[in-house]
Amino acid sequence: MQNNISMDEKFLNDLNQLLEANLNNEQFGVNELAEAANMSRSKLHRKLNNLVGKSTSQFVREYRLDKAMEMLKSNEATASEIAYSVGFSSATYFNKCFSDYFGYPPGEVKYRGTSETSQSNIKVNRKKRGGLKKSFLIVSVGVVVIAMTSYLYFLNSSAKEESVDPDTIDTIIQEKSIAVLPFKNLSDDQENQYFADGMREDIINHLSKMKGLVVKFNKSFDRYGTIKLAEEEVGTTLKVNYIIDGSVQRYDDRIKVIVHLVNAKEDTHMWSKSFDRKFSDIFSLESDIAQNIASELDLILSPNELLQLGKVPTASTEAYNLYLKGKFFLYSFSNSGLKSAEKYFNESIALDSEFALPYSGLALIRLYREWPVIPEADYKEAKKYALQAVGLDDALAETHRTLGTIYMEYEWDWELAEKEFETALSLDLNDYGTYITYAKYLMLVKGDFIKSRHYINKAIELSPINYYFYILSAENYILTKDYQSAIEEVNKAMEINIEDLWAPWLDFLVQVKQGNPDKAIEILSRSWDIAPNTRQNIQPMLEAYKKGGINEAFRWINNLDIEFADDPRTVMDNAYFIAQKFAFIGEHDEAMKWLHIALEQKNGAIYWIKYDHFFENMHFDPRFLEVLRKMNLGDYSQPFKP
Repeated sequence: MQNNISMDEKFLNDLNQLLEANLNNEQFGVNELAEAANMSRSKLHRKLNNLVGKSTSQFVREYRLDKAMEMLKSNEATASEIAYSVGFSSATYFNKCFSDYFGYPPGEVKYRGTSETSQSNIKVNRKKRGGLKKSFLIVSVGVVVIAMTSYLYFLNSSAKEESVDPDTIDTIIQEKSIAVLPFKNLSDDQENQYFADGMREDIINHLSKMKGLVVKFNKSFDRYGTIKLAEEEVGTTLKVNYIIDGSVQRYDDRIKVIVHLVNAKEDTHMWSKSFDRKFSDIFSLESDIAQNIASELDLILSPNELLQLGKVPTASTEAYNLYLKGKFFLYSFSNSGLKSAEKYFNESIALDSEFALPYSGLALIRLYREWPVIPEADYKEAKKYALQAVGLDDALAETHRTLGTIYMEYEWDWELAEKEFETALSLDLNDYGTYITYAKYLMLVKGDFIKSRHYINKAIELSPINYYFYILSAENYILTKDYQSAIEEVNKAMEINIEDLWAPWLDFLVQVKQGNPDKAIEILSRSWDIAPNTRQNIQPMLEAYKKGGINEAFRWINNLDIEFADDPRTVMDNAYFIAQKFAFIGEHDEAMKWLHIALEQKNGAIYWIKYDHFFENMHFDPRFLEVLRKMNLGDYSQPFKP
């Protein structure tokens, strides 16, 4: 027994010597220590956890802090100089870590007694509680493995076989949840923001493929990059335990990236590192950053995950640069933005015709630049580009999701659509776009309101400030006649975007369904009053309501949509939405007239039709059922049973 203890103590002393020899090397972290000790990172982590109850990153950080304390007590240099001499790349970060560890800032050391000792005299853990801790960890890991296996089964099973409690899943997943905030562009050229955004998204994609880690991100997170909030407040708002932020600087042919990792739950900085590489090393740099973050979070990466991290999407760094520019403009969803995106994607493909991602971008442009009525040529090109992207790289969740959307919205091939959504989820369990798109399919095509609710909740968990997700959530509650919950979701959406008309329109519909027409008209008028181009509609709509009640108000809105289809004053100006309102007020002949127009146009919203609450009074109309059959949706003779 004594020999075993001596071996353990020698092991710890050897680690201390390695850290001492690399004390001022800020790049010497968990991976470097494991390599120097001739051990895998996972084995080193397990051994340290067993011996001293610490993760490897904690062991390294506390060694450096203890050395800093010794130097401060000896008055060897200033606190800033000591920070760099013990391997911290930032004096601010050092001060934060020091205060968290010792309970007071480094500047106070000289005023305190020299008898105070560090919090971390490293000794081998010989008490029985160490064994208990080890047993507890083994049990915990077992529970997590079983639960995550159940969760994967839930994602790939039908609602009839569903047996996983989503609340249990959320509890497990939240243990390692992380938000990636926008990276600051420190380049002289402010137009390089696209590059900072692109690097951030690539790092997110790497992290998203790691099992046991939930990654939250969204364009709406940008607000947290510009306002000053404590990490704990941001973590609480976004419901995550960890936060990543950073900065990117391009100069000449080099890239400098500084990344910070924060424990939001404890409001403490965990890790910071500076990377300086050639631009040609961009892909290995992104992989290294993701692996460093995984290491600090004590995630054990499988060989396949390591293989995915090492994948290089294109041999041409300039093709990649052009793709990032295209992606930056793509999500503006403006006409000029989509044109710029298309230009850059095509230029990227011209440099590397086997680079899959720009093909996926071109498919999305074709799908959404004329939505909901896209020209046949655009639809065919969208499918061609999506299939090309899948053929070049079938491990991209985004591309399978895009292909599934084409099968769902334009081909009405429900089996293929579901297959593509399932494939996308299997590739990336953190892709909120797939969760929300699949939820639409489950809710509107299959009428599976339970499973779609789970997926909507999952999408909101991953992207908690996304306006559209709360809209779809409200729609789900309307379909299940839970009107109070629908109003709550509408209010959350309006907190995010008060100017968009979709949320108040749903609020209007809920009030009508609940028999509150006056309140409904008040809500609609208030929402129209915000924007000048709809403000002029208020008075004539009120006159219509006064003349013939809520049905006349609906009729007036539809007449406006029909008469001024291309005018910004219109509210819901396409054939399917016009059919909805006619059906709602019982004018079924008019509803069918516009449904046939939508069907002929291959309207991108008509796949909603079977379980759309607007048409619930037409379920036995043979003309309506014929439309369902033409779309391969069947009828209501065998309703879906969850």
